[in-house]
Amino acid sequence: MSPRRTHNPKDLPQRLGSEALVKQARATKPRRRSARDGKPGFLARITRPDAPKAPKIAKAPKVAKPKVAKAPRIAKTEKVARARAPKGPGLLARWLERRREAKIKARVRGPRSRAQAGLSTTGTNTRTRTRQVRQSPGWLAKLFAPRPGPTRSEADELRGVRRRATMVLAVFAAAVSVILGRAFQLQLLEGEQYSDAAERQATVSAHIKAKRGVIKDRHGAELAITVDVDSVIANPRLIEDPAEAARKLAPILGLSPKKLERRLSGKRAFTFLRRRVSSDVAAQVLALGIKGIGTEKEPKRFYSNVDLAAHVLGFTNFEGEGRAGVERRFDEDLQGSSTEVLGLRDALGNRVFSEGFVPDSVLEGSDLTLTLDRQIQYAAQSALEEAVTGYKAKSGVAVVLEPSTGDILALASYPTYNPNNLSGTTADNHLNRVVSAVFEPGSTMKMVTVSAALEEGLIRPESKIDCEDGQWRFGGRTIRDANHHYGELTVTEVLQKSSNICSAKIGVMLQRDRLYQWLRRFGFGETTGVELPGELRGLIRDPDTWRDIALANIAFGQGVAVTPLQVAQAAATIANGGVRMRPRLVRRLEDKQGQVTEPERPEGVRIMSERTAGQVAKMMTEVTKPGGTALKAAVPGFEVAGKTGTAQKIDPVTRAYSHELYTASFVGFVPADRPEVTILVLVDEPKGSIYGGDVAGPAFKKIALAALSARSVFPDQPEARDAFLAAYRPEPLPKEHPEAALAHGGDREKWSESEALGEEQEFGAAFAASLSEEAQALLGLEPLAEAAPAEAAAGVGRMPNFAGLKLHEVLNRSAEVRCDPVVKGTGRVVHQAPAAGARIAPGDACTVTLEPRG
Repeated sequence: MSPRRTHNPKDLPQRLGSEALVKQARATKPRRRSARDGKPGFLARITRPDAPKAPKIAKAPKVAKPKVAKAPRIAKTEKVARARAPKGPGLLARWLERRREAKIKARVRGPRSRAQAGLSTTGTNTRTRTRQVRQSPGWLAKLFAPRPGPTRSEADELRGVRRRATMVLAVFAAAVSVILGRAFQLQLLEGEQYSDAAERQATVSAHIKAKRGVIKDRHGAELAITVDVDSVIANPRLIEDPAEAARKLAPILGLSPKKLERRLSGKRAFTFLRRRVSSDVAAQVLALGIKGIGTEKEPKRFYSNVDLAAHVLGFTNFEGEGRAGVERRFDEDLQGSSTEVLGLRDALGNRVFSEGFVPDSVLEGSDLTLTLDRQIQYAAQSALEEAVTGYKAKSGVAVVLEPSTGDILALASYPTYNPNNLSGTTADNHLNRVVSAVFEPGSTMKMVTVSAALEEGLIRPESKIDCEDGQWRFGGRTIRDANHHYGELTVTEVLQKSSNICSAKIGVMLQRDRLYQWLRRFGFGETTGVELPGELRGLIRDPDTWRDIALANIAFGQGVAVTPLQVAQAAATIANGGVRMRPRLVRRLEDKQGQVTEPERPEGVRIMSERTAGQVAKMMTEVTKPGGTALKAAVPGFEVAGKTGTAQKIDPVTRAYSHELYTASFVGFVPADRPEVTILVLVDEPKGSIYGGDVAGPAFKKIALAALSARSVFPDQPEARDAFLAAYRPEPLPKEHPEAALAHGGDREKWSESEALGEEQEFGAAFAASLSEEAQALLGLEPLAEAAPAEAAAGVGRMPNFAGLKLHEVLNRSAEVRCDPVVKGTGRVVHQAPAAGARIAPGDACTVTLEPRG
């Protein structure tokens, strides 16, 4: 592409030929009209209303323009000079000039107009003329004033009016449409949202959480209650010096000053500093008088007997929801019905509850009464703990059943925990091994095998079986009797000596299908239905998979997995004459209106004849007699029917039966002829002795003595009664029991971060006082009526047990013994002095401390 050519204006004359030709070309070129030509332009014409319209001129025919040579370019100097030449007035200048002329004309016409109207113009001054000028329309109004045009007809005027009215109506309709659309959006589309917002602004609500129901034992003793305790709160917006406040609060709350300072420096209007503290801590915090620091009440679940029946009761979380035990199983019934109470907010932001509050009886949860007996439970836990710690075992369980009803009187698992304070505990502590752990029953299974064979008519109590001198080859394996070499034994002796070989032979007589069916009849391989979460059903393989050696092993308690409660249920079935009862833990639920609900329970199922059950029970009594395997389980004055169990455990490394890991157990019922209680004690991995009679037998005896005493069952014969009393004395808790000490002025934070109610400190005295007069006499306790003559003459009595009583009950009981009560606090009794059962004379002071309780 060639570069653009440039021309010099000076060369134009040379290119065109001469200057004459240039002038001629410029003269023939049409020029644009301008103000300098003396003719008005387009803008001038439209701004002059009085100017007549120019007549239309017919277009001239097109004439071919002669070709003229291009004129030379004008020199630059000439163009600049032409641009600097003066021009005529512009559009704005002409308009302003016309405005000035109009004002002058208006001033001149003023006096003439007044003269025409009959007004005198004399005395008019410049100020009047100025006011008249100012009253004339302004330049802006005149600018937009309509220009006079040709006269319009009435039709044109009417059409104009209609157009303007239509425009106004259109604008009005558009405005109404916008308003209606916005109203539709607010009322229908977003109405619920704004209605809720308005309600939130104008109304307030108070969430009233129901108080959790009380859990009691079978005699009405409280095991779990709800107490309102203090929580320390703060409003950081009101705290002037967070660092100073943190420094004062840290030693009281036991928190880091830096941590407290961070909380107190926040922008929130509410925060918890420490929840559920003792009343002493709350009082110390309030005594500081720090603005923005206070306390508020919160419900706290409290287990008044520390770790008693912890695995049965379970525990709750900070929100009061059950997380284990019956607290979890009956959480909905215990929680009650929480509700929202609505009110209004006044101009100052105060709450006005116009609807009132719901009565407490509607809100509070139902009370749950268990089948547990607190005295028997305490005895079972104490005996179990002694057995486990004494033999340095891994764990243990104890179960006490009432065979005629299936009621669970005690259920203990060790290691245990304090549900008031879960810090430092593990899942192993929380595990309820009675229903949530399985083990091989060992020789305790022999009572089931013998019962099945007797009911099937395969054997009789006096039938003899060859025990093969301690070794028997069967199914490719050798079965042995531990450290024994027996010849022929009767079936009774098989149970007494606990022969594995003879039991295996009885199982072979039954064969696979019948033995399996009898195991299922006794309740193995299925859950018992007890009201506890996490119950396992155990493991019994299908009989089609049993080999010969498996059949023999199962007959004497190996190769099956069962729960301790299933074994106790099987023994209770024999004690109940062959009728299997489902274990029961809950007696009733009672709401605050007094309506009682008893959980449905199926009727007992007879699985064998009463005659067979009686024969087996009679044979089991030989176990605790001389020659048997459980002499240490014998209870003085009564016959005990029982069976020991020593089962090998599978080594977790070799996956084979270990020669070092065992479970030692004993299950039985007493009295054998009229059973009151069925008791199972199992100790896992004991060290030293491994036999059930040695390890679990003594614990069984202690539990049996306590259970029979609590139920006022004593031997009939005087000699037997003396032997019974010599073997048993109720042992109260030591005065320096750590938990009781914490409950009465010790380190309350370690106790449970709440108020402890400390009934356990006088548990032994309360236990003795709760016995019948006959039981107290048999145990050597002096009843009030049998006080010494000198004391009786002086009116000396015994201090009542005020634990858990209300004030009016304390006054009534103290009036009976004529002591002067000194009452501290309100609520229910949590401590008393002297202790329950102590001698007290009329007029002596008895101090009782009361605190709020659930």
